[in-house]
Amino acid sequence: MNNYKLNVKQEVYDDIENIKQFVVTVGSRDLAIQYTQNLLAEIEQLSYLADKMQLSKWKVAKKYHPQARRLITENRKWNIIYHIQGEFVVVDKIIPSSMMVK
Repeated sequence: MNNYKLNVKQEVYDDIENIKQFVVTVGSRDLAIQYTQNLLAEIEQLSYLADKMQLSKWKVAKKYHPQARRLITENRKWNIIYHIQGEFVVVDKIIPSSMMVK
């Protein structure tokens, strides 16, 4: 099992902030904080799970990197798009599952 260092792009943090703001509008601030903490925990799992996922065949994922992989969140609502670069897992984007098209 490989252990990777995480490199999370600023765009991903922006995505998380946008998700948090949306959850606040439909739920509460506490729910939004918990929801985004769960997202961050799933991203952290990539440090040891990254090479377990196959290269993505989805066009939208390859838009972010030719060797893109994706982790579908536990609630199946989000796709965490990433690629492996040496000893790093580079997290490129978080997109809604509904946007995944081949």
